[in-house]
This record gives sequence, structure tokens and C-alpha cells, in this order.
Amino acid sequence: MTSVILIEQELNPNAWKFQILKAVIFVLFGIFCLVFPFSSLNLGAYLVAFILLFVSIAALFSGFAAFGEPKTTWWMIVLGIIGIIIAAYSFLNPAFMITFGTICVGIIALLSGLTDIILAFGKGLSAGIRVLTFILGVITLIIGLIFLLKPGIGAELLILLVGIFLILGGVVALIEGIMFKKFMSEVTN
Repeated sequence: MTSVILIEQELNPNAWKFQILKAVIFVLFGIFCLVFPFSSLNLGAYLVAFILLFVSIAALFSGFAAFGEPKTTWWMIVLGIIGIIIAAYSFLNPAFMITFGTICVGIIALLSGLTDIILAFGKGLSAGIRVLTFILGVITLIIGLIFLLKPGIGAELLILLVGIFLILGGVVALIEGIMFKKFMSEVTN
């Protein structure tokens, strides 16, 4: 026997305002990334270092206690200490975090590209999907190599892509907000 529970929720008639606000914030951040890429990189490095510090402290404490029970998990303690050291060094030298982050993205892109190329030669794919997967794999592989071999260029490219995607996300949020406002006005009439 299967039971289904339906939850009825009333739509907030002012939700479109939040979508418009989100659109404005996304576009402003996107423009900031495109106009001031180096400042955006530094700000991003500090934010990543702060998050790494927070996560590393949590890992350190979880290494000493698991679910409230005293239990030492040495690898969590080691990861916490390493993370705290990397975060502290990143606060002193944000270029390190930019380079480190770009190299990590490069490794992920390289592995993703290789995986797509291997998948393109696998069984069960149509010719069109096979070609597209291979092309995507080659492009991702090239991007990964650029990020690994030239992290400075990779970081600039990454922040420019973030800026473009933020602006595109802002445009989509603006369209959603306008459509939702129109929908709510039709429903209330």
C-alpha cells in the first residue's frame, strides 16, 4: 500500500520581488567580476580561505569526538590541522589560494575530460552523443591543461566565466520574477 501526502502551500504574492532582488545582486556581482577580475580573485581567495578554516576546525573537533562519544579519528585530526595551516597561509598570501584553487579545478577538468573521452569510445552511445561527448572531453581536457600549466591565465578565465554565469543567472532570475508577477496578477484577477 502506498500513501501519498499532499502539502498545500500558498504562493507568496511578493516572491517576484525576491527574484528581482536576486537578479540585481547576481548582475552586480557578475559585473564586478568582469570589471575587477583581480579584486574578485582576491576576495574569492579570502572567502575560500575562511570557509576552509571553518571546515578544518570542524574536522579537527570531529576527529576527537564522533556523535558526542569520545573517539579519536586520527585522519580527521590530520586533515583539520592541514586545512587550518593552508587557510592561515592563504590569509597571508591570497595568491597561493588562487593558484591552489585553479590547480584543483584544472585537475578536476583534466580528469573529467579524460573520462568523457573514454566514455565516447564506450558501448551504447549513439553516433551523435559519441561525437559530442568526445568533443566535450577534448575541450575539458584542454581547459584542464591550461589551468594546470598556466594557473594565472586559468584563474582569470575562471573569474571571467563566473562573472558571465552570474550575469546570465541574473537575467534568468529577472525573467522568472517578471513571469511570476504576471502569473500572480492573472491568478488574483
